[in-house]
Amino acid sequence: MFFNDQDIQMDTVDSNTTRKVLAHSDQLMYVKVMFAKAQTGEILLHKHVHEQVTYVLKGSFKFMIDNGETKEVQTVKEGDSIHFPSDTLHGCIPLEDDGILLDAFTPARADFL
Repeated sequence: MFFNDQDIQMDTVDSNTTRKVLAHSDQLMYVKVMFAKAQTGEILLHKHVHEQVTYVLKGSFKFMIDNGETKEVQTVKEGDSIHFPSDTLHGCIPLEDDGILLDAFTPARADFL
């Protein structure tokens, strides 16, 4: 299937974040997530059953991954990637305006559709 950018709806996640579901099947999903610079230094964590890979298209971000035993914090920048196993707490804060991440999820996130 083809997904043309001009036909894809932009969703507002919060006052700092918007996203577009670029392409998806039942088992795989690509999502472009766009950020303004964070207004706070706190990293809010979340988890989901979906396995996730994130690629930094633009900007820099401070990510935290909490696997239940250790918390790892690292700053990533354009060209870097991150893997999040299923049900692993994680989150990020954008360190500059106009940051963009490309997220891949498996299976696809029905809550994004």
